[in-house]
Amino acid sequence: MQLSPSSFNRQFDWSTFFKATAGAGIVLLLIVLVPQKFAQQARLENTRSTIASMGRMAASVVDGDLHRQLIQHYSPELYSKVVEPLVRLHSANPDIFYLYTMVQRDGVAYFVTDTAASPDLRTPHKLRPSAYMEEFEPSDAAKDDWLEQIASGRTYVTPTFEEDDYGTFLTAHAPIYDGTGKHAGFVGVDFDVGYFLKRERRFNVIATSSIVAALILAAAIGVGASMYQASVRRRISELYDSSIRDGLTGLFNRRGALELYREATQRPNFRGALLLIDIDSLRLVNDQHGHTYGDVVVAQTATAIRGALQPGSYAARLGGDEFMVLTDVPSAEDAVMLANTVVENLRKSVRLGTVTLSVSIGIAVVDDAMLFSQSYRRAAKALQDARLSSSSRIVVFDPLETAS
Repeated sequence: MQLSPSSFNRQFDWSTFFKATAGAGIVLLLIVLVPQKFAQQARLENTRSTIASMGRMAASVVDGDLHRQLIQHYSPELYSKVVEPLVRLHSANPDIFYLYTMVQRDGVAYFVTDTAASPDLRTPHKLRPSAYMEEFEPSDAAKDDWLEQIASGRTYVTPTFEEDDYGTFLTAHAPIYDGTGKHAGFVGVDFDVGYFLKRERRFNVIATSSIVAALILAAAIGVGASMYQASVRRRISELYDSSIRDGLTGLFNRRGALELYREATQRPNFRGALLLIDIDSLRLVNDQHGHTYGDVVVAQTATAIRGALQPGSYAARLGGDEFMVLTDVPSAEDAVMLANTVVENLRKSVRLGTVTLSVSIGIAVVDDAMLFSQSYRRAAKALQDARLSSSSRIVVFDPLETAS
């Protein structure tokens, strides 16, 4: 595909280009001083930085609260919930060898989860999964103060290459945090650097070329490094976006909803509302028409919710038949108006023959002092009252009524 100049400028990182070209040119021009080593180290650090970003991204998809629970009390169901987003990330990136989580106890690292243990993992490698709470034996490349660095909140990347039956790799370890911001373990990513080694072998050949050829090649390296850096950033962004989106509806998933809530309530003097929306008769639809048709209902409900959103409002599917809307409307009355719009959109768009579709909606007013768990409990209480109501299916949480 041909890129327009504006598109090219968006994808081409000029800063990386100039740095890589200058570095490679100096190395090749000063070959008598063995500058190849300097260029190699610079490229290695760039690669380590990229892998560190991959480690931080992997840590961001782990639910820290669930991970803490799994460390304290193991169950297969909880293990599956914790490892599921990592399995998706691992399956989407064939350059990952192993992807796992750990916990430190008394200066010793133990495995908690390992994507290789999941039957849903899609990878070309034949991996041996590590068992829950299996002790980790660090390699010579990771026998420094790596655990102390992770405990202090830093992302650790092994300083030198490691090798196994699959190839050559670097490992990144990044801390995991729970909903309160406390350390809840750390994630490990063994990332393939075969592409890096191939590039280094090319540089060893280039070192014997003439000065003119060296300068031309330095420019080519700059272009490659810039385009590669842009593609890695774009890929990381795509993977991250997919990790916080619901595959059926395109809305944010539970993890995305948590991040939206944290970002919104970090704004000074934030005031808004949290709406929990539940499809009342989805089970009946599934029984009468099948789960495929039920998925259509869920998707249509998401469309109805999306159509009711105003600027400053965000929707998420928390799972099954439950949706959430976070909006910065100034009052509960405005939130009720938004809820009525959702109901009206559903009435106009969803047709199921003899089945009458309806939703129950619980509303809680929130501000920047409320944690998500508190806001969710209030909206869930209102949703429960809405389900039991014989008249209105929209209920606003009343803190005074609860207190009494």
